[in-house]
Amino acid sequence: MAHTLHVISHTHWDREWYLPYQLFRIRLVDLLDHLLDILDTDTDFKHFSLDAQTIVLEDYLQIHPQNRERLCMRINEGRIAVGPWYQLNDEFLVSGESTVRSLLIGSHIAREFGCTQKIGYLPDQFGNISQMPQIFKGFGIDNAIMGRGYQLVGDRKMEFIWEGPDGSRLLSSLMAFWYNNAQYFPSAPTDALEFAQNLRKTMAEKSLSNHLLLMNGVDHLAAQPEIGSVISAVQAMFDTANEGEHITHSTLESYMNGVRADLAGKEDQLARVQGELREDRGGSCLAGTLSARMYLKQANRECQTALEWQAERLCAFAWIGGAQYPRDMLRYAWKLLMENHPHDSICGCSVDETHADMIPRFRQTLQIANELTDRALDSLSERNRTQGAVESARSLTVYNTLNWPRTDPVTAVIEFPLGAPARGNAPRDDSRAPRGFKILAPGGAEIPFAVIHVETVPRQVINPRELPLDQWVRRFKVEFVATLVPSCGYRTYRIEPCDVMPRYPEISEEFPISPYLLSFEDGGEVGDEYLHVAPLRDTLYSLRPDRSHLAQEANAVRHTMIFRQQWELPVSAGDDTQSRSGNTIPCAITTRMTRWAGLERVEFETTFDNRVKDHRLRARFDCGALIQADPYLFTEQPFDVVARPLINPYGAEGGSPFYPQQTFSAMVGKGFGWSDDPEDGANESSVTLINRGLPEIEVVNNSEGDNALLLTLLRSVGSLSNTGDGPLLKTPDAQCPGEHTFHYALYHGLRCWKGGTVWRQAHQFNSPLIAVQGNALEGRQEFRSFVEISHPQVVLSALKQTEDRNSLIVRCYNITEDPLQGVKIRVPSAVQYRCVNLNEEPQDEWREGDTFQSDMGPKRIITVEFEFPTR
Repeated sequence: MAHTLHVISHTHWDREWYLPYQLFRIRLVDLLDHLLDILDTDTDFKHFSLDAQTIVLEDYLQIHPQNRERLCMRINEGRIAVGPWYQLNDEFLVSGESTVRSLLIGSHIAREFGCTQKIGYLPDQFGNISQMPQIFKGFGIDNAIMGRGYQLVGDRKMEFIWEGPDGSRLLSSLMAFWYNNAQYFPSAPTDALEFAQNLRKTMAEKSLSNHLLLMNGVDHLAAQPEIGSVISAVQAMFDTANEGEHITHSTLESYMNGVRADLAGKEDQLARVQGELREDRGGSCLAGTLSARMYLKQANRECQTALEWQAERLCAFAWIGGAQYPRDMLRYAWKLLMENHPHDSICGCSVDETHADMIPRFRQTLQIANELTDRALDSLSERNRTQGAVESARSLTVYNTLNWPRTDPVTAVIEFPLGAPARGNAPRDDSRAPRGFKILAPGGAEIPFAVIHVETVPRQVINPRELPLDQWVRRFKVEFVATLVPSCGYRTYRIEPCDVMPRYPEISEEFPISPYLLSFEDGGEVGDEYLHVAPLRDTLYSLRPDRSHLAQEANAVRHTMIFRQQWELPVSAGDDTQSRSGNTIPCAITTRMTRWAGLERVEFETTFDNRVKDHRLRARFDCGALIQADPYLFTEQPFDVVARPLINPYGAEGGSPFYPQQTFSAMVGKGFGWSDDPEDGANESSVTLINRGLPEIEVVNNSEGDNALLLTLLRSVGSLSNTGDGPLLKTPDAQCPGEHTFHYALYHGLRCWKGGTVWRQAHQFNSPLIAVQGNALEGRQEFRSFVEISHPQVVLSALKQTEDRNSLIVRCYNITEDPLQGVKIRVPSAVQYRCVNLNEEPQDEWREGDTFQSDMGPKRIITVEFEFPTR
């Protein structure tokens, strides 16, 4: 049987890993200089694949901007293949929207250089999310080529159909012999022929297609300069043998086109694989990266929330109201954040210097997101920060960027000026500011609140036409529970000054769960940044909150229990790395457990002073009192909620027992509230463990009836790799010394995750309400929704301006496996709408009106573009 051997010259470009970014960038400049010289002088060198990324173009041109035209010419000729990615991220450790933005921005950049590949390239992601087929389809990509997550066991073949939960299908190919199976062809023609024939024989045994993929390159390697002439020589020998074999210097797109044509009419022979690809036999998905350097995951969640759920959406609210939209600055912030998303960066599996470089990027992303949020709030509230605090600022507006009305705690800063802004030590008049105030809801009802801090301080006032000024203000920091703040909108309260601060009775509600469901578990760790490995003779340490160490805080809106304890833990692994040291030292651990008035979730804040090494710290919730029998697990994933087996099916083959999650995992089973009515999950009980940037979860269920959720808080290791998946380099910072704070919450409902809409509690915990003091605006609406989505099972994913048009994008998804009828998306004041794909390309004609209506299939993502009257 004749074959076509597609030789793909390429590099897999890890932007930072065992070297920091700038050192790898110097190598990138060398690589591209070398490649451009080859392409200029050797017509036999047909193609080079630049790892489907476009960030490498930007990195290179910062050093050699004069070579932009040369790059554009070769990309237009098809001799350099780029895109559709901005960078190759880790799909499980970033949000679904972050994955979409990498493809959206990457595709736009590639088109600016000439053209983009339509190839679903996933060479080295540590597993692939369930919704990747639908995401790729949203960019006009109907195929996938991957390196991990699907394994050739039994009689499996490399080619298969990958189906997403919405039914999207991709013709897929596993790089079964990795992306360096033809890393370097021998230069001598006869040796090259033998090399090609051996590869053909090995691969043909695992392929249904006559088209075979030979990957000529690997991590950070420059192009093999003579590969074009070597391929020509091998083809000449194939022609002489007259066996019909063909070898070509090819592209990934040409390879997939060949496979598609070859297998047309043979689809029934292809395996169909549904959902996420995370087969972890032998630890191949490197699951320890879920918990390596947990501080990176926490920083990323904070930045994603600030940018994706707050700044971008508030800027859209303000733009709908007539303000300018900061498209370029938002795009810059996204690109800055995505520099931290590659699988060797966000995964925490690089050298210490690489991860130290990530912290300024996170910090800068947060700076930009927070400033854009403030500017949007300036516009929405008609606040003018350039003039300082004003006496007429008597409104307090609470903003909700999620797509349902919500009741949640909010922290607000309320300031009263003690004089006008001035330079230097200007006198202040304390008598000008009130000593107390009330907060009144629309309609005049008094809202209970608590003052948590008060101070008289100088506030810096920055004006574009003045040097910075100081203004003395009396500043109150307060907290209260805002009720039914409209979806994607706001509710305005009034501030009424008074002579004496009102006092409100402390809340008397009981905690809905016992604090003693929580314990902490600390075990030994002798693995590395890639994999968790417990010592052969491990010793587990357990700690429960102790009433003898309990303090309590209570006010009008919350009740907090505080447990402060010292925990004796082994200083490190034993010298033989098969046990834990017999020497212990105390580590301080403090947990604050908070119940807010009227809210069902219980929030936890744990601070741990990590003074020891080689260990893994987890929070354990024993759920046996809430889930009586037959539990099963659901975890949130990008654009999805995935059912998990309680026992990992690959555990006996070296797979990890823990799972990735986004903001929550829910254990569901028979529990309190059990009934015979199956409607909407009413005969089930669920315990939902919510987190902020803590992506590793494990479920325990055994024959004794123990049901528990274990949330990894910290994993301390000292090397990049000692298990064979990377360089043997020491990484002392990966021990994560010092103080760490973790935020998580527990929610118990008498319905399953779906019927109880538990993701709402998770998203609310991750994206707090935002309060801003503004002018008392007569005639202003006291509450408003900028975007309305009718169905409770639909989740807003993006609210933004289009990348290249003056219109609004609303993206949302059906989080359940149920078809939804007549879903409405309304944007008041819009004049027409149309569906677009994820790449923001129109999919139908404009329709008049401000309300899109359509059915939504299971797990379906939809993107709608709304246009407004010309301003």
